[in-house]
Amino acid sequence: MTQPQSTISKKSGSISLRHYVAGSIVTLLALLIGVALSSRNTHAPSVQEYYSLMESRIGYWLILGNTRHCGLYPKGQLLPFPISKAHRAMEKKLHARLSLPAGSRVLDAGAGSGHVAMYMARQGIRVQAIDITPHHIVDARRTVEKNGLGDWIQVAEGDYHDLSAFSDSSFDGIYTMETFVHADDPKKALAEFWRVLKPGGVLVMHEGDFNRDSEKLRDVLRLSHCGNTLREGQYRELITKTGFVDYDLEDLSDQVLPLWRFFGVLGYIPYKVLRVFGLQDRAINVMAGVETWLNWKDGRYISVRAVKPQ
Repeated sequence: MTQPQSTISKKSGSISLRHYVAGSIVTLLALLIGVALSSRNTHAPSVQEYYSLMESRIGYWLILGNTRHCGLYPKGQLLPFPISKAHRAMEKKLHARLSLPAGSRVLDAGAGSGHVAMYMARQGIRVQAIDITPHHIVDARRTVEKNGLGDWIQVAEGDYHDLSAFSDSSFDGIYTMETFVHADDPKKALAEFWRVLKPGGVLVMHEGDFNRDSEKLRDVLRLSHCGNTLREGQYRELITKTGFVDYDLEDLSDQVLPLWRFFGVLGYIPYKVLRVFGLQDRAINVMAGVETWLNWKDGRYISVRAVKPQ
């Protein structure tokens, strides 16, 4: 099998500032329409419900190019553009943290639209991608086939809490890219990761944790189905108790700030207006973007790496 090209075309790797502006305007319009049509959201939505919100689908598509994760920026950078370049930098970072040779087989635990899996495939990594959100699976399969990577990436419906479709010691590596924050049972998911990893296999997780609890944080986490987001220090505790060794954590908070600053500035005025009328729960992504930016020091964006011992 020939290794796919490791580069991305200029057409797919660059999006103009005009695109971001237009996307931002359309997203805000969709937000207003959604507020007008929706009922007050006071429950804890499922992952599928959260990602199926009109606000989520349009925002991810127009602003983030249908990618479902943060970008990685040089320290000190102010503006987040081009966002697509930062997305590829984050995917490169995750690949480097896995540190696996070409030909390795990995599990993408929460693949979204498949962009991370495609980056891995272009480095010669064979990917089994799973997701529990139906339109994500459709998007991922379509995107993988469009890019000619069907021989390298298999996309299937799957829940990382139950990996019974895979035998013990199936994978050289497992990664999550901002999906473990959605875990209903983090301990169970980690136990499944342990089981399907080969001895010597690598687990890498790009996720968020927090150090100061608040009612507002709880609202944001509940409405985005991130209610079990771990507190600072819990990743080490849970991962080492599962049996992993060589635990390592990198704090990437400063390098994802440009995108979150953009979200905060973009959504600040609409969010304040919605709060006046008590409608902020109907715009969870706007709420999350603004509150995360305003309370930046209350949490971290981290890259965690650990190994299943031989």
